[in-house]
Amino acid sequence: MVHLKTVLEVTEKFGIEEADATNFISTLKFEVLEMDITRLKKRLSEKASFVSEEAVCERIISRILELLDDHYTGFLVWSHIAYNVDEKNDLMGRPDFLVAPKTKQGRMDVPELCIMEAKRQDWEQGWAQALAEMYAASTQGSNICYAVVTSGKAWEFGKLYNGIFTKDPNQISATDNLQKVFDTLNWLFDEVDKTIKRKEK
Repeated sequence: MVHLKTVLEVTEKFGIEEADATNFISTLKFEVLEMDITRLKKRLSEKASFVSEEAVCERIISRILELLDDHYTGFLVWSHIAYNVDEKNDLMGRPDFLVAPKTKQGRMDVPELCIMEAKRQDWEQGWAQALAEMYAASTQGSNICYAVVTSGKAWEFGKLYNGIFTKDPNQISATDNLQKVFDTLNWLFDEVDKTIKRKEK
C-alpha cells in the first residue's frame, strides 16, 4: 500500500465512491485516570515526542490506544504487523495499528479499524494508506471499516461502508481536548466491538 499516495489514486484504483464530508463520529465517555491524562499532556508538550515517526507512535499514539485496549476483550490493538491481502493490487504493508479479533490460532483476524500516523504531517498520504487498508479489509468480509489518521496532536476519522468512503470534517485536537479524543476513540472501539459480536452470532 506504500505506492498509493493520494485518496484519489485509491478511489480510482478500486472503484470506491467518495462521499462529501459528513458528521458521523460520536462520543462515548471513557474514564481516564488523572495520572494518565497528566502524563500524556506532558508528552504532547515535549519536543522529544515528535523527533521521529517512531517517537510519535511510541510516546503518544500507542499510549492512548493501550488505555482503551485494556477495556475491551473481544479484540486487540495490533501494532506494526504485516497485513498482506493482494500483492498484485498493492494491498500489502505494515499499518501502524490495526484493531481486530484473534483467530483460534492466535493470529490477527480481519481488522475493523485501522489507525495510521500522518507521517511528516502528510494527511493526504495518511488517508490514502488508511483507505487502502479499509478496502483491503472489505475484500476479506468487513462490511464496515473505520479509520483514524493522526499526527499525535490532531486526530481525524473516516469510514468505508458498502464501497463508499466518508470522512468526518472534524479534526480533534489532543492538546486542546484530550478527553474528547478518548471519548471519540472509545465510541469507535465500541462500534467495532458491536460489529465483531454481530459477526460471531
